[in-house]
Amino acid sequence: MSERGVVYLFAGLTPAGDTMARSGMYQVTQHIRAAGVRADVYNPAHWQKAAEHFLAQPRDARIPVSVAGYSMGGNAATRFAERLRAAGVPVQTLLTFEAYQPTPVSCNVRRAIDMYGTDGLFSMSTRLRPGKGFSGPLERVNWSKLDRNGKHDHLGVSKEPAALRFVQDALIDGNGVRRQPPAPGEAGCLATR
Repeated sequence: MSERGVVYLFAGLTPAGDTMARSGMYQVTQHIRAAGVRADVYNPAHWQKAAEHFLAQPRDARIPVSVAGYSMGGNAATRFAERLRAAGVPVQTLLTFEAYQPTPVSCNVRRAIDMYGTDGLFSMSTRLRPGKGFSGPLERVNWSKLDRNGKHDHLGVSKEPAALRFVQDALIDGNGVRRQPPAPGEAGCLATR
């Protein structure tokens, strides 16, 4: 694994006749790869397979990992982070984007971001909430304020360039995965696995 880190993204459900390659999370994956950081996108049903794949790779414990999920992928991203907690791996950033029923943020997450909308026609998102022992920052970002034309709903925002740029910038910087300082309770969290 590259010292620049790895990003796991989980798309929402893919509508009939559509493909994962047309999803917004796939677009983010391509931009992150172009920046020189390893990134993979998964169907939300495959979060456990993605976690086991990550954990099976030989890696230096200092290699940073971040995760994001859109819609049903938000639930997958939170479950992925919890699986990494059980293995003693910190998650630099966990970002949910219009997340549908995410699980509480696990204590190994250093920074959590909950992107939701208020100005679209409808929103299916559920607010991200801290789990037991989570001690990092939990930021709330209203994507409706990022979108200048304000005409996107839950489905349309998944391909909104300003929102996708925010996701990418939250996960990586010019040098790789955006590293976060350890959360105050992280050492105790990872020791109790």
